[in-house]
Amino acid sequence: MKLLFENWRGYLDENVDEMLSMSLHDFDQTKEGWRSISDPSQQSEIMIQYIEANPEAKEDQTLMWHLGQALAFSGDVSGALAQMKIVNQNETHPHNKIYQMFTIYFLEEDMSKFSDLYNQYQPQIEGDTENTNIQIVKCLKACGDKGNFDYKHAYDTRCSC
Repeated sequence: MKLLFENWRGYLDENVDEMLSMSLHDFDQTKEGWRSISDPSQQSEIMIQYIEANPEAKEDQTLMWHLGQALAFSGDVSGALAQMKIVNQNETHPHNKIYQMFTIYFLEEDMSKFSDLYNQYQPQIEGDTENTNIQIVKCLKACGDKGNFDYKHAYDTRCSC
Protein backbone atom coordinates (compact mmCIF):
# COMPACT_ATOMS: atom_id res chain seq x y z
CA MET A 1 0.00 0.00 0.00
CA LYS A 2 2.81 2.39 0.89
CA LEU A 3 4.44 1.78 -2.51
CA LEU A 4 1.16 2.46 -4.28
CA PHE A 5 0.75 5.74 -2.40
CA GLU A 6 4.33 6.82 -3.18
CA ASN A 7 3.83 6.02 -6.88
CA TRP A 8 0.56 8.00 -6.91
CA ARG A 9 2.24 10.97 -5.16
CA GLY A 10 5.00 10.88 -7.79
CA TYR A 11 2.38 10.91 -10.54
CA LEU A 12 0.63 13.89 -8.96
CA ASP A 13 3.89 15.83 -8.55
CA GLU A 14 4.78 15.08 -12.16
CA ASN A 15 1.35 16.24 -13.32
CA VAL A 16 1.72 19.50 -11.36
CA ASP A 17 5.17 20.08 -12.87
CA GLU A 18 3.71 19.57 -16.35
CA MET A 19 0.91 22.04 -15.63
CA LEU A 20 3.31 24.66 -14.29
CA SER A 21 5.35 24.48 -17.50
CA MET A 22 2.35 24.85 -19.83
CA SER A 23 1.77 27.94 -21.92
CA LEU A 24 -0.65 30.38 -20.37
CA HIS A 25 -3.26 29.56 -23.01
CA ASP A 26 -2.99 25.81 -22.45
CA PHE A 27 -3.00 26.17 -18.67
CA ASP A 28 -6.02 28.48 -18.57
CA GLN A 29 -8.07 27.55 -21.62
CA THR A 30 -7.76 23.79 -22.09
CA LYS A 31 -8.86 20.73 -20.14
CA GLU A 32 -5.21 19.82 -19.58
CA GLY A 33 -4.62 22.83 -17.33
CA TRP A 34 -6.33 23.81 -14.10
CA ARG A 35 -9.69 22.67 -15.52
CA SER A 36 -8.51 19.06 -15.24
CA ILE A 37 -8.87 19.42 -11.46
CA SER A 38 -12.43 19.08 -10.16
CA ASP A 39 -11.99 20.55 -6.67
CA PRO A 40 -12.17 24.38 -6.73
CA SER A 41 -9.80 24.72 -3.74
CA GLN A 42 -7.19 22.68 -5.60
CA GLN A 43 -7.90 24.66 -8.78
CA SER A 44 -7.13 27.92 -7.00
CA GLU A 45 -4.01 26.40 -5.43
CA ILE A 46 -2.62 25.27 -8.79
CA MET A 47 -3.43 28.68 -10.33
CA ILE A 48 -1.50 30.39 -7.54
CA GLN A 49 1.40 27.99 -8.07
CA TYR A 50 1.27 28.68 -11.82
CA ILE A 51 1.36 32.44 -11.25
CA GLU A 52 4.30 32.05 -8.85
CA ALA A 53 6.16 29.92 -11.42
CA ASN A 54 5.17 32.20 -14.31
CA PRO A 55 5.00 35.77 -12.92
CA GLU A 56 3.95 37.25 -16.28
CA ALA A 57 0.69 35.27 -15.93
CA LYS A 58 -0.40 37.73 -13.23
CA GLU A 59 -0.96 40.26 -16.03
CA ASP A 60 -3.53 38.02 -17.72
CA GLN A 61 -6.92 39.27 -16.55
CA THR A 62 -8.74 36.15 -17.73
CA LEU A 63 -6.60 33.84 -15.61
CA MET A 64 -6.88 36.18 -12.65
CA TRP A 65 -10.69 36.24 -13.05
CA HIS A 66 -10.73 32.45 -13.17
CA LEU A 67 -8.73 32.44 -9.94
CA GLY A 68 -11.42 34.62 -8.36
CA GLN A 69 -14.11 32.26 -9.61
CA ALA A 70 -12.30 29.22 -8.21
CA LEU A 71 -12.05 30.98 -4.86
CA ALA A 72 -15.79 31.72 -4.99
CA PHE A 73 -16.62 28.13 -5.94
CA SER A 74 -14.51 26.89 -3.02
CA GLY A 75 -16.46 29.10 -0.62
CA ASP A 76 -13.76 31.74 -0.10
CA VAL A 77 -16.07 34.63 -0.97
CA SER A 78 -13.91 37.32 0.63
CA GLY A 79 -10.84 36.10 -1.26
CA ALA A 80 -12.88 35.86 -4.45
CA LEU A 81 -14.22 39.39 -4.06
CA ALA A 82 -10.76 40.82 -3.42
CA GLN A 83 -9.40 39.08 -6.52
CA MET A 84 -12.37 39.96 -8.72
CA LYS A 85 -12.32 43.64 -7.73
CA ILE A 86 -8.66 43.89 -8.75
CA VAL A 87 -9.44 42.28 -12.10
CA ASN A 88 -12.43 44.57 -12.61
CA GLN A 89 -10.30 47.67 -11.93
CA ASN A 90 -7.87 46.53 -14.64
CA GLU A 91 -10.49 45.32 -17.12
CA THR A 92 -10.53 47.20 -20.43
CA HIS A 93 -13.37 45.41 -22.24
CA PRO A 94 -16.70 47.08 -21.36
CA HIS A 95 -18.78 43.87 -21.64
CA ASN A 96 -16.38 41.96 -19.40
CA LYS A 97 -16.41 44.80 -16.87
CA ILE A 98 -20.22 44.72 -16.71
CA TYR A 99 -20.33 40.92 -16.36
CA GLN A 100 -17.74 41.14 -13.60
CA MET A 101 -19.79 43.76 -11.75
CA PHE A 102 -22.84 41.49 -11.85
CA THR A 103 -20.75 38.72 -10.30
CA ILE A 104 -19.27 41.01 -7.67
CA TYR A 105 -22.68 42.39 -6.65
CA PHE A 106 -24.04 38.84 -6.45
CA LEU A 107 -21.19 37.68 -4.22
CA GLU A 108 -21.65 40.78 -2.07
CA GLU A 109 -25.33 39.81 -1.85
CA ASP A 110 -26.20 43.32 -3.01
CA MET A 111 -29.28 42.76 -5.16
CA SER A 112 -30.07 46.48 -5.11
CA LYS A 113 -26.91 47.32 -7.08
CA PHE A 114 -27.33 44.13 -9.13
CA SER A 115 -30.88 45.13 -10.10
CA ASP A 116 -29.87 48.72 -10.92
CA LEU A 117 -27.21 47.41 -13.30
CA TYR A 118 -29.55 44.77 -14.69
CA ASN A 119 -32.21 47.39 -15.41
CA GLN A 120 -29.69 49.42 -17.44
CA TYR A 121 -29.10 46.46 -19.77
CA GLN A 122 -32.40 44.59 -19.42
CA PRO A 123 -33.41 44.62 -23.12
CA GLN A 124 -30.02 43.25 -24.21
CA ILE A 125 -29.92 40.68 -21.40
CA GLU A 126 -33.43 39.38 -21.80
CA GLY A 127 -33.22 39.39 -25.59
CA ASP A 128 -30.14 37.15 -25.60
CA THR A 129 -30.52 33.38 -25.46
CA GLU A 130 -27.04 32.40 -26.66
CA ASN A 131 -24.26 34.24 -24.83
CA THR A 132 -22.99 32.09 -21.96
CA ASN A 133 -22.15 34.99 -19.65
CA ILE A 134 -25.56 36.57 -20.18
CA GLN A 135 -27.27 33.28 -19.32
CA ILE A 136 -25.18 33.15 -16.14
CA VAL A 137 -26.19 36.73 -15.27
CA LYS A 138 -29.84 35.71 -15.67
CA CYS A 139 -29.31 32.82 -13.27
CA LEU A 140 -27.40 34.98 -10.78
CA LYS A 141 -30.41 37.32 -10.80
CA ALA A 142 -32.97 34.53 -10.41
CA CYS A 143 -31.05 32.99 -7.51
CA GLY A 144 -30.21 36.30 -5.86
CA ASP A 145 -33.83 37.45 -6.08
CA LYS A 146 -34.73 34.33 -4.08
CA GLY A 147 -31.98 34.94 -1.52
CA ASN A 148 -29.82 32.08 -2.81
CA PHE A 149 -26.27 33.42 -3.02
CA ASP A 150 -24.56 30.06 -3.49
CA TYR A 151 -22.23 30.82 -6.41
CA LYS A 152 -21.84 27.13 -7.31
CA HIS A 153 -25.60 26.84 -7.67
CA ALA A 154 -26.15 30.17 -9.44
CA TYR A 155 -23.28 29.89 -11.94
CA ASP A 156 -25.30 27.92 -14.44
CA THR A 157 -26.57 28.50 -17.98
CA ARG A 158 -29.59 26.27 -17.29
CA CYS A 159 -30.77 27.91 -14.11
CA SER A 160 -32.64 25.85 -11.54
CA CYS A 161 -33.45 28.70 -9.15
